[in-house]
Amino acid sequence: MDSSMISQHHIPDLRHPMSHTDSNLLARVLVTTILVLGLLAQFATATEQDRKEKDLKILQTKITKLKLAIDSREDSKSRYTRQLKKIEISVADISRKIRVSKREIGAQQAELSMLRSSRKKYQQQLSQENEFLASQVYTAFTLGRQEKVKLLFSQKNPGELQRNLVYYQYFSNARADLISRVKHNIDNILVAEAGIKKVRLTLENSHRLLKTQKAGLDKDSAKRKSIIASLDKQLKQQGGHLTRLEDEAAQLQNLISSIQDILIETPVPELERKPFGKLKGQLAWPVKGEVKKLFGRQKPLSDLRWQGIMIYAPAGDHVKAISRGRIAFADWLRGLGNLIIIDHGNSYLSLYGHNESLFKSAGEWVEPGDIISSIGSSGGQQKSGLYFEIRKKNQPQNPSSWCKAGNLFTS
Repeated sequence: MDSSMISQHHIPDLRHPMSHTDSNLLARVLVTTILVLGLLAQFATATEQDRKEKDLKILQTKITKLKLAIDSREDSKSRYTRQLKKIEISVADISRKIRVSKREIGAQQAELSMLRSSRKKYQQQLSQENEFLASQVYTAFTLGRQEKVKLLFSQKNPGELQRNLVYYQYFSNARADLISRVKHNIDNILVAEAGIKKVRLTLENSHRLLKTQKAGLDKDSAKRKSIIASLDKQLKQQGGHLTRLEDEAAQLQNLISSIQDILIETPVPELERKPFGKLKGQLAWPVKGEVKKLFGRQKPLSDLRWQGIMIYAPAGDHVKAISRGRIAFADWLRGLGNLIIIDHGNSYLSLYGHNESLFKSAGEWVEPGDIISSIGSSGGQQKSGLYFEIRKKNQPQNPSSWCKAGNLFTS
């Protein structure tokens, strides 16, 4: 059958009223079209999701290779540096576990409080119901076992008898309902008691675990302090302070260059929002603390200059992402300790160093104000704080020009 015949015999003429056959044909065509479009949409969504997952795996593989290359270079450095890395990674791991334990303890304490409140409510209801039930039982006792029979024979007026029988049935039903509620509340109290006992045992175990974790943290912190002292002593004896600073600066520069090469191959998708470059002077600080505006100043005993700033804050305080982006690096780096680098697109990066623990991994997306790490002193620092940089095309920018004075994320 040629196309003209199909056109004539299988497509209804909409200029004239459609027959029943034409209506059925049109309905089938519409249903088929909708199904096909639905399948195409699902296929497109699945394809897009597959593409994103594939891009993430590629990115993570490249960053893993980059970290392995850094580790291989680190093997040739001082054994004290290797020991420092190992112990600070251990401290970060324990700190993360302590954070989880504290969160679990908080949830368990809230559950325990809720169970105790429920038990108190059921006990109060039971007390009120017991009083009411006692009065009903006393009334029934005074009438004796044959209370309904006595009621029948004590009434002479049929109308009054009928009313009293209705009242009797009402109170009898109310009493049965009350007894049922009493039993129900007793069951609820028993369930609450069992729940309280279970949560209390879990809470005790959590506290014991937390105590063990804190002991481990104290032990590793003492060991870290000893390693830092040994490293400082070695640098003084060998006069290697300047060399160390230069090595650390070069390593960071190489890391960022390598990261940007990787990110060029897997670019950040364009989004309908204000680009990072338009946010200058509007960004919130990543953490509340004492800001040391060191940018551009000369470092002691060297010709190197600060490429970022220090924000001194209590250990454990949350560090937050300053803008939307993708985690490009999350690992330990000599000189900066536990470091996170966020790619904000258009060759903009933000760096967060000396963290105690890292809560994000390479490839993850973050939004402004997302918690990414906790304040620490990793990288051999004596005082807890955050080293913070912003870069464009690997060129350091003054963070004080980008972050608004007094502008902080609300906790």
